Amino acid sequence: MTGDGALDARRTSDDDYLEELGYQPQLSRKLGQFSAFALQFGTIAPIGGIVFTFAVGLVAVGPAMFWPWVVAGGLQMLIALCVAEACSAYPIAGGAYNVVSRLGGTFLGWQTGWWIELAHIFSLASSCIALVPVILAWFGVSTGHWGLVGAAAGLILISTLINVASVKFSTRFVNAGVVATLIACVLVSIGVVAALAIGGDPVHGAGYLFTTEGTVKGSVLLPLLYAALLPCIVLNGFDVSGNASEETKDAARTVPRAMVRANLGSYGFGTVVILLLILAMGRFGDTLASVQPVTFILGPVLGHDLAKIFEGLAVLGLFVSAVVLQLAGARVLWAQARDDKLPLGSRFSSLNKENVPAFAVWVTAGVAVLSTLWSSLYVVLIAMTVVLWVAGYGVLLTVMWLGKLRGTVPTAAFRVRGWRVIFPLTIAWSLLLCVVLIYQNPRQVGVGLLIAFIAGIVVYALSPARQSGSRPDGPASAEPDSSTEHSE
Repeated sequence: MTGDGALDARRTSDDDYLEELGYQPQLSRKLGQFSAFALQFGTIAPIGGIVFTFAVGLVAVGPAMFWPWVVAGGLQMLIALCVAEACSAYPIAGGAYNVVSRLGGTFLGWQTGWWIELAHIFSLASSCIALVPVILAWFGVSTGHWGLVGAAAGLILISTLINVASVKFSTRFVNAGVVATLIACVLVSIGVVAALAIGGDPVHGAGYLFTTEGTVKGSVLLPLLYAALLPCIVLNGFDVSGNASEETKDAARTVPRAMVRANLGSYGFGTVVILLLILAMGRFGDTLASVQPVTFILGPVLGHDLAKIFEGLAVLGLFVSAVVLQLAGARVLWAQARDDKLPLGSRFSSLNKENVPAFAVWVTAGVAVLSTLWSSLYVVLIAMTVVLWVAGYGVLLTVMWLGKLRGTVPTAAFRVRGWRVIFPLTIAWSLLLCVVLIYQNPRQVGVGLLIAFIAGIVVYALSPARQSGSRPDGPASAEPDSSTEHSE
Protein backbone atom coordinates (compact mmCIF):
# COMPACT_ATOMS: atom_id res chain seq x y z
CA MET A 1 0.00 0.00 0.00
CA THR A 2 1.13 3.57 -0.71
CA GLY A 3 0.27 6.96 0.70
CA ASP A 4 -2.74 6.95 3.00
CA GLY A 5 -3.41 3.27 2.34
CA ALA A 6 -0.99 2.25 5.10
CA LEU A 7 -2.84 4.27 7.76
CA ASP A 8 -5.29 2.59 10.14
CA ALA A 9 -7.98 4.66 11.87
CA ARG A 10 -8.79 1.79 14.23
CA ARG A 11 -5.47 1.67 16.08
CA THR A 12 -4.66 5.30 16.87
CA SER A 13 -6.11 7.92 19.23
CA ASP A 14 -7.95 10.91 17.78
CA ASP A 15 -5.19 13.49 17.95
CA ASP A 16 -2.40 11.08 17.05
CA TYR A 17 -4.28 9.96 13.95
CA LEU A 18 -4.97 13.59 13.04
CA GLU A 19 -1.21 14.23 13.19
CA GLU A 20 -0.58 11.18 10.99
CA LEU A 21 -2.92 12.82 8.47
CA GLY A 22 -0.79 15.96 8.60
CA TYR A 23 -2.66 18.25 11.00
CA GLN A 24 -2.10 19.60 14.50
CA PRO A 25 -5.19 19.51 16.76
CA GLN A 26 -6.71 23.00 17.13
CA LEU A 27 -10.42 22.52 17.82
CA SER A 28 -11.87 21.31 21.12
CA ARG A 29 -13.13 17.72 21.30
CA LYS A 30 -16.33 18.13 23.30
CA LEU A 31 -18.91 16.20 21.28
CA GLY A 32 -20.04 12.75 22.36
CA GLN A 33 -22.20 10.10 20.70
CA PHE A 34 -25.58 11.79 21.10
CA SER A 35 -24.28 15.19 19.96
CA ALA A 36 -22.77 13.61 16.83
CA PHE A 37 -26.09 11.86 16.18
CA ALA A 38 -28.03 15.07 16.82
CA LEU A 39 -25.91 17.06 14.37
CA GLN A 40 -26.68 14.60 11.58
CA PHE A 41 -30.34 14.04 12.50
CA GLY A 42 -30.80 17.78 13.01
CA THR A 43 -29.42 18.46 9.54
CA ILE A 44 -31.92 16.11 7.95
CA ALA A 45 -34.86 17.31 10.10
CA PRO A 46 -37.15 14.68 8.55
CA ILE A 47 -40.39 16.11 9.89
CA GLY A 48 -39.51 19.68 8.93
CA GLY A 49 -38.34 18.51 5.52
CA ILE A 50 -41.50 16.54 4.86
CA VAL A 51 -43.84 19.27 6.10
CA PHE A 52 -42.25 21.87 3.83
CA THR A 53 -41.66 19.70 0.74
CA PHE A 54 -44.48 17.11 0.84
CA ALA A 55 -46.18 18.86 -2.07
CA VAL A 56 -43.17 18.08 -4.31
CA GLY A 57 -44.16 14.42 -4.46
CA LEU A 58 -47.91 15.08 -4.61
CA VAL A 59 -47.62 17.47 -7.54
CA ALA A 60 -45.40 15.07 -9.46
CA VAL A 61 -47.27 11.80 -9.16
CA GLY A 62 -50.00 11.96 -6.50
CA PRO A 63 -50.39 9.22 -3.84
CA ALA A 64 -47.98 6.98 -5.77
CA MET A 65 -45.24 9.28 -4.46
CA PHE A 66 -44.80 6.76 -1.63
CA TRP A 67 -42.88 4.35 -3.87
CA PRO A 68 -40.31 6.84 -5.18
CA TRP A 69 -39.75 7.80 -1.53
CA VAL A 70 -39.10 4.18 -0.56
CA VAL A 71 -36.80 3.37 -3.49
CA ALA A 72 -34.93 6.68 -3.77
CA GLY A 73 -34.70 6.94 0.01
CA GLY A 74 -33.13 3.49 0.12
CA LEU A 75 -30.54 4.56 -2.45
CA GLN A 76 -29.83 7.65 -0.38
CA MET A 77 -29.14 5.36 2.58
CA LEU A 78 -26.51 3.55 0.52
CA ILE A 79 -24.85 6.91 -0.13
CA ALA A 80 -24.96 7.57 3.61
CA LEU A 81 -23.13 4.28 4.29
CA CYS A 82 -20.40 5.10 1.78
CA VAL A 83 -19.92 8.65 3.10
CA ALA A 84 -19.78 7.24 6.64
CA GLU A 85 -16.83 5.05 5.66
CA ALA A 86 -15.10 8.05 4.06
CA CYS A 87 -15.51 10.12 7.23
CA SER A 88 -14.29 7.17 9.34
CA ALA A 89 -11.14 6.86 7.23
CA TYR A 90 -10.63 10.64 7.26
CA PRO A 91 -12.08 12.10 10.52
CA ILE A 92 -11.02 15.63 9.57
CA ALA A 93 -12.90 18.95 9.65
CA GLY A 94 -14.01 19.77 6.13
CA GLY A 95 -15.50 16.35 5.42
CA ALA A 96 -15.77 15.71 1.69
CA TYR A 97 -13.30 18.51 0.91
CA ASN A 98 -10.47 16.72 2.67
CA VAL A 99 -11.37 13.23 1.44
CA VAL A 100 -11.48 14.27 -2.23
CA SER A 101 -8.37 16.44 -1.89
CA ARG A 102 -6.33 13.50 -0.60
CA LEU A 103 -7.67 10.91 -3.05
CA GLY A 104 -8.47 13.00 -6.13
CA GLY A 105 -6.09 15.96 -6.02
CA THR A 106 -6.15 19.46 -4.58
CA PHE A 107 -8.20 21.23 -7.27
CA LEU A 108 -10.95 18.60 -7.44
CA GLY A 109 -11.08 18.49 -3.66
CA TRP A 110 -11.34 22.25 -3.40
CA GLN A 111 -14.16 22.38 -5.94
CA THR A 112 -16.02 19.59 -4.14
CA GLY A 113 -15.70 21.46 -0.86
CA TRP A 114 -16.85 24.64 -2.58
CA TRP A 115 -19.99 22.96 -3.97
CA ILE A 116 -20.95 21.42 -0.65
CA GLU A 117 -20.12 24.66 1.15
CA LEU A 118 -22.49 26.55 -1.17
CA ALA A 119 -25.12 23.84 -0.69
CA HIS A 120 -24.92 24.33 3.09
CA ILE A 121 -25.25 28.10 2.74
CA PHE A 122 -28.07 27.95 0.17
CA SER A 123 -29.89 25.45 2.36
CA LEU A 124 -29.51 27.79 5.35
CA ALA A 125 -31.05 30.57 3.25
CA SER A 126 -33.86 28.47 1.75
CA SER A 127 -34.79 27.01 5.16
CA CYS A 128 -35.16 30.48 6.65
CA ILE A 129 -37.15 31.66 3.62
CA ALA A 130 -39.51 28.70 4.04
CA LEU A 131 -39.97 29.36 7.76
CA VAL A 132 -40.90 33.04 7.54
CA PRO A 133 -44.41 32.76 5.94
CA VAL A 134 -45.41 29.98 8.37
CA ILE A 135 -44.21 31.88 11.45
CA LEU A 136 -45.84 35.14 10.29
CA ALA A 137 -49.10 33.30 9.54
CA TRP A 138 -49.30 32.29 13.23
CA PHE A 139 -49.64 36.00 14.02
CA GLY A 140 -51.89 36.79 11.07
CA VAL A 141 -49.20 38.78 9.31
CA SER A 142 -48.29 38.71 5.62
CA THR A 143 -45.37 40.40 3.95
CA GLY A 144 -43.89 41.28 0.59
CA HIS A 145 -40.50 40.45 -0.86
CA TRP A 146 -38.43 42.81 1.29
CA GLY A 147 -40.30 41.87 4.42
CA LEU A 148 -39.56 38.23 3.66
CA VAL A 149 -35.89 39.01 3.10
CA GLY A 150 -35.68 41.01 6.33
CA ALA A 151 -37.36 38.32 8.44
CA ALA A 152 -35.20 35.58 6.89
CA ALA A 153 -32.11 37.67 7.63
CA GLY A 154 -33.29 37.90 11.25
CA LEU A 155 -33.48 34.10 11.50
CA ILE A 156 -30.02 33.80 9.94
CA LEU A 157 -28.70 36.26 12.53
CA ILE A 158 -30.15 34.18 15.38
CA SER A 159 -28.54 31.05 13.91
CA THR A 160 -25.22 32.90 13.64
CA LEU A 161 -25.30 34.05 17.26
CA ILE A 162 -26.02 30.48 18.38
CA ASN A 163 -23.07 29.20 16.35
CA VAL A 164 -20.49 31.76 17.46
CA ALA A 165 -21.36 31.47 21.16
CA SER A 166 -19.60 28.13 21.65
CA VAL A 167 -19.65 24.58 20.35
CA LYS A 168 -21.14 23.47 23.66
CA PHE A 169 -24.01 25.99 23.46
CA SER A 170 -24.82 25.32 19.81
CA THR A 171 -24.82 21.55 20.28
CA ARG A 172 -27.03 21.83 23.35
CA PHE A 173 -29.51 23.82 21.28
CA VAL A 174 -29.34 21.23 18.52
CA ASN A 175 -29.70 18.35 21.00
CA ALA A 176 -32.81 19.90 22.53
CA GLY A 177 -34.34 20.50 19.11
CA VAL A 178 -33.64 16.94 18.02
CA VAL A 179 -35.19 15.49 21.19
CA ALA A 180 -38.33 17.58 20.54
CA THR A 181 -38.43 16.39 16.92
CA LEU A 182 -38.03 12.74 17.92
CA ILE A 183 -40.88 13.07 20.42
CA ALA A 184 -43.01 14.70 17.74
CA CYS A 185 -42.27 11.87 15.29
CA VAL A 186 -43.32 9.21 17.78
CA LEU A 187 -46.39 10.93 19.22
CA VAL A 188 -47.81 12.04 15.89
CA SER A 189 -47.29 8.59 14.36
CA ILE A 190 -49.06 6.94 17.30
CA GLY A 191 -51.79 9.59 17.29
CA VAL A 192 -52.50 9.26 13.57
CA VAL A 193 -52.56 5.44 13.73
CA ALA A 194 -54.96 5.55 16.69
CA ALA A 195 -57.19 8.14 15.03
CA LEU A 196 -57.33 6.19 11.79
CA ALA A 197 -58.04 2.95 13.64
CA ILE A 198 -60.86 4.16 15.89
CA GLY A 199 -61.97 7.41 14.30
CA GLY A 200 -64.90 7.96 12.00
CA ASP A 201 -63.00 9.56 9.15
CA PRO A 202 -62.58 7.44 5.99
CA VAL A 203 -59.19 5.85 5.50
CA HIS A 204 -57.68 4.93 2.14
CA GLY A 205 -56.65 1.34 1.56
CA ALA A 206 -53.27 0.15 0.35
CA GLY A 207 -54.47 0.36 -3.24
CA TYR A 208 -54.54 4.15 -2.96
CA LEU A 209 -50.73 4.11 -2.93
CA PHE A 210 -50.79 2.95 -6.56
CA THR A 211 -52.99 5.79 -7.87
CA THR A 212 -51.86 9.03 -9.47
CA GLU A 213 -55.10 11.00 -9.01
CA GLY A 214 -54.94 12.23 -12.58
CA THR A 215 -51.85 14.37 -12.03
CA VAL A 216 -49.69 12.43 -14.48
CA LYS A 217 -50.08 12.90 -18.21
CA GLY A 218 -48.56 10.33 -20.55
CA SER A 219 -45.65 8.22 -19.32
CA VAL A 220 -45.33 7.88 -15.55
CA LEU A 221 -41.52 7.46 -15.59
CA LEU A 222 -40.49 11.14 -15.56
CA PRO A 223 -43.03 12.15 -12.87
CA LEU A 224 -41.80 9.25 -10.73
CA LEU A 225 -38.25 10.55 -11.11
CA TYR A 226 -39.44 14.03 -10.13
CA ALA A 227 -41.20 12.55 -7.08
CA ALA A 228 -37.92 10.81 -6.21
CA LEU A 229 -36.44 14.25 -5.62
CA LEU A 230 -38.40 14.47 -2.34
CA PRO A 231 -36.19 12.01 -0.42
CA CYS A 232 -33.14 13.61 -2.05
CA ILE A 233 -34.21 17.00 -0.68
CA VAL A 234 -34.97 15.62 2.79
CA LEU A 235 -32.27 12.94 3.18
CA ASN A 236 -29.07 14.83 2.44
CA GLY A 237 -26.11 16.63 3.98
CA PHE A 238 -24.43 13.29 4.67
CA ASP A 239 -21.05 14.53 5.86
CA VAL A 240 -22.29 17.21 8.26
CA SER A 241 -21.28 15.36 11.43
CA GLY A 242 -18.04 14.51 9.62
CA ASN A 243 -17.31 18.23 9.42
CA ALA A 244 -17.25 18.25 13.21
CA SER A 245 -14.88 15.25 13.39
CA GLU A 246 -12.09 17.26 15.02
CA GLU A 247 -14.56 18.29 17.73
CA THR A 248 -15.84 14.74 18.34
CA LYS A 249 -14.44 12.17 20.74
CA ASP A 250 -13.33 8.86 19.17
CA ALA A 251 -14.32 10.39 15.85
CA ALA A 252 -13.34 7.49 13.56
CA ARG A 253 -16.01 5.34 15.29
CA THR A 254 -18.47 7.84 16.74
CA VAL A 255 -19.03 9.92 13.59
CA PRO A 256 -19.88 7.09 11.13
CA ARG A 257 -22.13 5.33 13.64
CA ALA A 258 -23.96 8.59 14.32
CA MET A 259 -24.33 9.25 10.60
CA VAL A 260 -25.78 5.82 9.89
CA ARG A 261 -28.18 5.87 12.84
CA ALA A 262 -29.39 9.38 12.06
CA ASN A 263 -29.92 8.68 8.38
CA LEU A 264 -31.64 5.33 8.92
CA GLY A 265 -33.80 6.82 11.68
CA SER A 266 -34.81 9.73 9.45
CA TYR A 267 -35.61 7.37 6.58
CA GLY A 268 -37.69 5.14 8.86
CA PHE A 269 -39.62 7.98 10.47
CA GLY A 270 -40.10 9.66 7.12
CA THR A 271 -41.49 6.49 5.56
CA VAL A 272 -44.01 6.01 8.37
CA VAL A 273 -45.12 9.64 8.35
CA ILE A 274 -45.52 9.82 4.56
CA LEU A 275 -47.47 6.55 4.52
CA LEU A 276 -49.85 7.80 7.23
CA LEU A 277 -50.29 11.17 5.56
CA ILE A 278 -51.25 9.59 2.24
CA LEU A 279 -53.68 7.13 3.82
CA ALA A 280 -55.29 9.90 5.91
CA MET A 281 -55.53 12.37 3.01
CA GLY A 282 -59.00 13.63 2.14
CA ARG A 283 -59.85 15.11 -1.25
CA PHE A 284 -56.65 15.21 -3.25
CA GLY A 285 -57.43 18.47 -5.04
CA ASP A 286 -58.23 20.29 -1.80
CA THR A 287 -55.02 18.99 -0.20
CA LEU A 288 -52.89 20.12 -3.10
CA ALA A 289 -54.55 23.54 -3.14
CA SER A 290 -54.01 24.14 0.58
CA VAL A 291 -51.31 26.48 1.87
CA GLN A 292 -49.81 23.77 4.08
CA PRO A 293 -50.81 20.26 2.85
CA VAL A 294 -49.49 18.35 5.89
CA THR A 295 -51.34 20.54 8.41
CA PHE A 296 -54.42 20.34 6.16
CA ILE A 297 -54.30 16.52 6.29
CA LEU A 298 -53.63 16.26 10.02
CA GLY A 299 -56.26 18.84 11.04
CA PRO A 300 -59.33 16.56 10.72
CA VAL A 301 -57.41 13.55 12.08
CA LEU A 302 -55.68 14.99 15.15
CA GLY A 303 -57.65 18.18 15.61
CA HIS A 304 -56.59 21.69 14.67
CA ASP A 305 -54.60 22.38 17.82
CA LEU A 306 -52.48 19.20 17.66
CA ALA A 307 -51.89 19.71 13.94
CA LYS A 308 -50.60 23.23 14.61
CA ILE A 309 -48.35 21.94 17.42
CA PHE A 310 -46.91 19.44 14.95
CA GLU A 311 -46.39 22.27 12.48
CA GLY A 312 -44.59 24.24 15.20
CA LEU A 313 -42.25 21.33 15.94
CA ALA A 314 -41.58 21.03 12.21
CA VAL A 315 -40.61 24.72 12.17
CA LEU A 316 -38.27 24.13 15.11
CA GLY A 317 -36.76 21.12 13.33
CA LEU A 318 -36.11 23.08 10.15
CA PHE A 319 -34.50 25.93 12.09
CA VAL A 320 -32.27 23.44 13.93
CA SER A 321 -31.27 22.14 10.49
CA ALA A 322 -30.33 25.68 9.46
CA VAL A 323 -28.14 26.07 12.56
CA VAL A 324 -26.32 22.80 11.89
CA LEU A 325 -25.81 23.55 8.21
CA GLN A 326 -24.24 26.89 9.08
CA LEU A 327 -21.98 25.13 11.59
CA ALA A 328 -20.89 22.64 8.92
CA GLY A 329 -20.40 25.27 6.21
CA ALA A 330 -18.16 27.31 8.50
CA ARG A 331 -16.00 24.22 9.21
CA VAL A 332 -15.47 23.65 5.49
CA LEU A 333 -14.34 27.25 5.09
CA TRP A 334 -12.07 26.90 8.11
CA ALA A 335 -10.55 23.67 6.75
CA GLN A 336 -9.85 25.25 3.36
CA ALA A 337 -8.29 28.30 5.01
CA ARG A 338 -6.11 26.08 7.21
CA ASP A 339 -4.71 24.61 3.97
CA ASP A 340 -4.07 28.13 2.61
CA LYS A 341 -6.79 27.62 0.00
CA LEU A 342 -8.87 30.76 0.65
CA PRO A 343 -8.24 34.49 0.30
CA LEU A 344 -8.08 36.07 3.77
CA GLY A 345 -7.00 32.65 4.97
CA SER A 346 -5.62 33.90 8.28
CA ARG A 347 -9.02 35.38 9.14
CA PHE A 348 -10.99 32.32 8.09
CA SER A 349 -8.67 29.97 9.99
CA SER A 350 -8.73 32.04 13.19
CA LEU A 351 -10.63 30.78 16.23
CA ASN A 352 -12.35 32.79 18.96
CA LYS A 353 -11.83 32.13 22.67
CA GLU A 354 -14.33 29.25 22.49
CA ASN A 355 -12.35 27.66 19.63
CA VAL A 356 -15.09 28.47 17.12
CA PRO A 357 -14.18 29.72 13.60
CA ALA A 358 -16.30 32.82 14.18
CA PHE A 359 -15.18 34.75 11.08
CA ALA A 360 -16.16 31.80 8.86
CA VAL A 361 -19.55 31.63 10.61
CA TRP A 362 -20.22 35.32 9.95
CA VAL A 363 -19.21 34.96 6.29
CA THR A 364 -21.68 32.09 5.82
CA ALA A 365 -24.33 34.35 7.33
CA GLY A 366 -23.50 37.16 4.91
CA VAL A 367 -23.64 34.93 1.85
CA ALA A 368 -26.88 33.34 3.07
CA VAL A 369 -28.52 36.75 3.51
CA LEU A 370 -27.48 37.69 -0.03
CA SER A 371 -29.02 34.41 -1.21
CA THR A 372 -32.38 35.39 0.28
CA LEU A 373 -32.54 38.21 -2.26
CA TRP A 374 -33.21 35.39 -4.71
CA SER A 375 -36.28 34.36 -2.70
CA SER A 376 -38.58 34.85 -5.70
CA LEU A 377 -36.76 31.85 -7.21
CA TYR A 378 -37.12 29.75 -4.04
CA VAL A 379 -37.69 26.49 -5.94
CA VAL A 380 -34.58 27.11 -8.04
CA LEU A 381 -32.59 27.78 -4.86
CA ILE A 382 -33.66 24.40 -3.46
CA ALA A 383 -32.81 22.65 -6.74
CA MET A 384 -29.39 24.33 -6.75
CA THR A 385 -28.80 23.18 -3.17
CA VAL A 386 -29.66 19.57 -3.92
CA VAL A 387 -27.69 19.34 -7.18
CA LEU A 388 -24.59 20.85 -5.51
CA TRP A 389 -24.86 18.26 -2.76
CA VAL A 390 -25.47 15.43 -5.23
CA ALA A 391 -22.54 16.47 -7.44
CA GLY A 392 -20.21 16.88 -4.47
CA TYR A 393 -21.07 13.52 -2.95
CA GLY A 394 -20.91 11.91 -6.39
CA VAL A 395 -17.28 13.03 -6.69
CA LEU A 396 -16.58 11.82 -3.14
CA LEU A 397 -18.06 8.39 -3.88
CA THR A 398 -16.07 8.11 -7.11
CA VAL A 399 -12.67 8.91 -5.58
CA MET A 400 -13.39 6.65 -2.59
CA TRP A 401 -14.27 3.74 -4.89
CA LEU A 402 -11.18 4.23 -7.03
CA GLY A 403 -9.05 4.70 -3.93
CA LYS A 404 -10.32 1.48 -2.41
CA LEU A 405 -9.61 -0.37 -5.66
CA ARG A 406 -6.05 1.01 -5.66
CA GLY A 407 -5.49 0.45 -1.94
CA THR A 408 -4.84 4.14 -1.20
CA VAL A 409 -7.64 4.63 1.36
CA PRO A 410 -6.84 4.24 5.09
CA THR A 411 -8.38 1.32 6.92
CA ALA A 412 -11.52 2.77 8.44
CA ALA A 413 -13.12 1.86 11.75
CA PHE A 414 -16.44 1.65 9.84
CA ARG A 415 -16.42 -0.21 6.53
CA VAL A 416 -19.11 -0.93 3.94
CA ARG A 417 -19.65 -4.57 3.08
CA GLY A 418 -20.18 -5.25 -0.60
CA TRP A 419 -18.51 -1.96 -1.47
CA ARG A 420 -17.47 -3.17 -4.93
CA VAL A 421 -21.16 -3.15 -5.89
CA ILE A 422 -22.57 -0.48 -3.59
CA PHE A 423 -20.12 2.28 -4.54
CA PRO A 424 -20.72 2.01 -8.34
CA LEU A 425 -24.48 1.86 -7.69
CA THR A 426 -24.43 5.06 -5.65
CA ILE A 427 -22.24 6.78 -8.25
CA ALA A 428 -24.73 5.91 -11.00
CA TRP A 429 -27.63 7.09 -8.82
CA SER A 430 -25.88 10.41 -8.15
CA LEU A 431 -25.30 10.92 -11.87
CA LEU A 432 -28.98 10.20 -12.64
CA LEU A 433 -30.08 12.68 -9.98
CA CYS A 434 -27.88 15.41 -11.43
CA VAL A 435 -29.40 14.84 -14.87
CA VAL A 436 -32.99 14.93 -13.52
CA LEU A 437 -32.38 18.05 -11.43
CA ILE A 438 -30.84 19.95 -14.33
CA TYR A 439 -33.38 18.65 -16.86
CA GLN A 440 -36.22 19.85 -14.63
CA ASN A 441 -35.02 23.45 -14.98
CA PRO A 442 -32.04 23.50 -17.37
CA ARG A 443 -31.89 27.23 -17.91
CA GLN A 444 -31.86 28.47 -14.32
CA VAL A 445 -30.30 25.49 -12.53
CA GLY A 446 -27.78 24.82 -15.29
CA VAL A 447 -26.69 28.46 -15.48
CA GLY A 448 -26.58 28.64 -11.70
CA LEU A 449 -24.26 25.65 -11.57
CA LEU A 450 -22.02 27.15 -14.23
CA ILE A 451 -21.78 30.38 -12.24
CA ALA A 452 -20.97 28.43 -9.06
CA PHE A 453 -18.23 26.48 -10.86
CA ILE A 454 -16.65 29.59 -12.41
CA ALA A 455 -16.80 31.43 -9.07
CA GLY A 456 -15.05 28.44 -7.49
CA ILE A 457 -12.23 28.63 -10.03
CA VAL A 458 -11.80 32.37 -9.40
CA VAL A 459 -11.72 32.04 -5.61
CA TYR A 460 -9.31 29.10 -5.83
CA ALA A 461 -7.01 31.08 -8.13
CA LEU A 462 -6.90 33.91 -5.58
CA SER A 463 -5.92 31.62 -2.69
CA PRO A 464 -2.51 32.28 -1.09
CA ALA A 465 -1.22 28.79 -1.97
CA ARG A 466 -1.95 29.35 -5.67
CA GLN A 467 -0.55 32.87 -5.63
CA SER A 468 2.74 31.79 -4.05
CA GLY A 469 2.96 28.40 -5.74
CA SER A 470 3.50 26.75 -2.35
CA ARG A 471 2.27 23.28 -1.45
CA PRO A 472 0.96 23.31 2.12
CA ASP A 473 0.84 20.29 4.37
CA GLY A 474 -2.41 18.37 4.65
CA PRO A 475 -4.56 17.33 1.70
CA ALA A 476 -2.12 18.46 -0.99
CA SER A 477 0.50 16.08 0.36
CA ALA A 478 -1.64 13.17 -0.75
CA GLU A 479 -1.64 14.04 -4.44
CA PRO A 480 -0.35 11.19 -6.63
CA ASP A 481 2.94 12.88 -7.42
CA SER A 482 3.83 13.43 -3.76
CA SER A 483 2.55 10.34 -1.97
CA THR A 484 5.04 8.52 0.17
CA GLU A 485 5.47 4.96 1.33
CA HIS A 486 4.35 4.06 4.85
CA SER A 487 5.03 0.96 6.84
CA GLU A 488 3.02 -0.38 9.74
